Amino acid sequence: MRKLLGCLAVVLALSACRKDAAEGGPEGAGDARGTAARLEGGEAGDDAASGPYTVTKEKLDAYVGYQRKMLEVYGSLMRGLQDMGPLLDAGTPQAMEKARSGLKLIERKAQAEADARQAAGLSTDEVNRIAEVVTAVISQRQMGRTLQYEEELKKLEALQARMPEEQQKELAPQVESMRQQVETFQKLPEARREFGDANVDVVLTREADLTKNYQDMLKAFAGVRR
Repeated sequence: MRKLLGCLAVVLALSACRKDAAEGGPEGAGDARGTAARLEGGEAGDDAASGPYTVTKEKLDAYVGYQRKMLEVYGSLMRGLQDMGPLLDAGTPQAMEKARSGLKLIERKAQAEADARQAAGLSTDEVNRIAEVVTAVISQRQMGRTLQYEEELKKLEALQARMPEEQQKELAPQVESMRQQVETFQKLPEARREFGDANVDVVLTREADLTKNYQDMLKAFAGVRR
């Protein structure tokens, strides 16, 4: 699989070079790097505007639809790249042809991404700025559920309630620490400081849908690593 990942790096580099040559300037390479960064959950593209961005309900709804379309694209891309794995790992003469096939898959992904943005009525900058807020909020909420701090807090509080008063006092700092952890995942203070209460609150109105998209995206990327 390391060979597959190495070939993918070459394919991505070829994609940037081809786009640069086609557009006749560094802007093409920059756009290709931005596409690869978004594919890997990286930073926003070079066209991201400075200053705070306001996530409206309408923009967020459009982004949720955009995500669902891109999940289909990612799923198809990952399946195609995964199918290349055995041949590339074997080092056969057909490996370069498969690398070219991988390049075509990535080019089709870039076009599909542009089509999905247009259908959603979102610019590249808007997608990247909304994604920043969504990722900060949903990843933290997901982590809180994965660590099951709320369940652990309930168990700890129940245990404390059954203890003698002196032991309750000894356990109190641990209970308070756990309570603060739960509150952090519930209220998201870091995300609120960075993006503002209004942005965080509007993202939470679509938490269920965004969480499903987040989980499905992880599954799509996990498939190529198996």
